[in-house]
Amino acid sequence: MSSLGDLIDEINNRSRQSAGRALPLTYRVYTVKKPGGGTRRIAEPSPALKGIQKQLAAALRRLPAGPYAAAYEPDCSIRKNALRHRRGRYMLHADIKDFFPSVGKASVVRLAQEKYGLDDRQVAVFWNLVSYEGGLPIGAPTSPFIANRVMADIDVRLKKLRWFTTYSRYADDLVFSAKKPFDKAFAQKVERVLRSEGFKLNGKKTYFMHNRREVTGLILTDKGWMSVGTGYKKRLKKDIYDLLTKNKGNRQKIMGRFAHLRQIEPTYAKVIFDKYVPFDRIKFFGRKLARAFDYRR
Repeated sequence: MSSLGDLIDEINNRSRQSAGRALPLTYRVYTVKKPGGGTRRIAEPSPALKGIQKQLAAALRRLPAGPYAAAYEPDCSIRKNALRHRRGRYMLHADIKDFFPSVGKASVVRLAQEKYGLDDRQVAVFWNLVSYEGGLPIGAPTSPFIANRVMADIDVRLKKLRWFTTYSRYADDLVFSAKKPFDKAFAQKVERVLRSEGFKLNGKKTYFMHNRREVTGLILTDKGWMSVGTGYKKRLKKDIYDLLTKNKGNRQKIMGRFAHLRQIEPTYAKVIFDKYVPFDRIKFFGRKLARAFDYRR
């Protein structure tokens, strides 16, 4: 696979050979509801632009994102992100406000020049292909990989704020954990680092944790185990029962939630399977799960 610079030149040349037509830079903009309330603005690239962005994303990924990025990269998962913090008794959660749109031109230009060796012409083409309204669009295949690499040096600065702290960043969700408490002064240091790089903290999603430790939606128990939480399991059991006995609910979504439970708490997933498989007349669990749980009808 060619380098990012070679790929940009190739894309630019293809555009020139196509009867002088400009590169496709159109987006379909719409909003979706956030799980916790409010809306999120999505800028979905046109099929032609998305195809180009997928090529660029593959080239971008050749440069590692650093040890603190816990989302989007190979071998990343919410489970592994949570496991990093299992020994920390105290936590600080910090959330970057409007993460992708806040990654501006100056940061992307610096990344492209210093890390990928692009010249001024290549940088201009690259920025036009990956940006929307002055930032990275939520919905473009390139945005997560650019953002992670822009954040790589910032992640190092955040980690160095307190050497005995465990730190990770799952997209815009920053987690610090340690055996000693954090204070407001530390949170202010985090805010200053981010502000110096053009980012803002979301005050509503920045908080301390101690008695109840949670990372990327997973509960860390006192014994160092992980759990999806009691509420998650209760809702899932009800939804599985309703689906099997009343044919009520979204089968695909329920199966996705069960798969998530099986990844995090396989023993409890087996308990649910054993309890509800006798009601399964619609083959919800399927043969693969039956074999995995060593079940014979």
